Amino acid sequence: MTKCPFCDSELVEERREFEKGVWATVKVCPNCKDEWVDEAEHDRLVGLFKRKTFNLGGSITVRIPKEIADALSIDTGTLVDFTVGGGKIIISKV
Repeated sequence: MTKCPFCDSELVEERREFEKGVWATVKVCPNCKDEWVDEAEHDRLVGLFKRKTFNLGGSITVRIPKEIADALSIDTGTLVDFTVGGGKIIISKV
């Protein structure tokens, strides 16, 4: 897509921060300010938030993506808290 489907203006490619530390390449209409993400960029963003678990010693482990760890200032040795409820695990920086 190179033209805005609403006003037919030429789209401009920009890097935008969706969440702190999570950037994506988007196409922006200079007139209506609508934004679009192509399918490959969408898949890359979705992939940031999906990880497969693996065994490490006697534990089940999951890696935190660098972009998310950087956004939350989580590094090796950072203390985190786990909350479980409603079929979800919430990891919070202490």
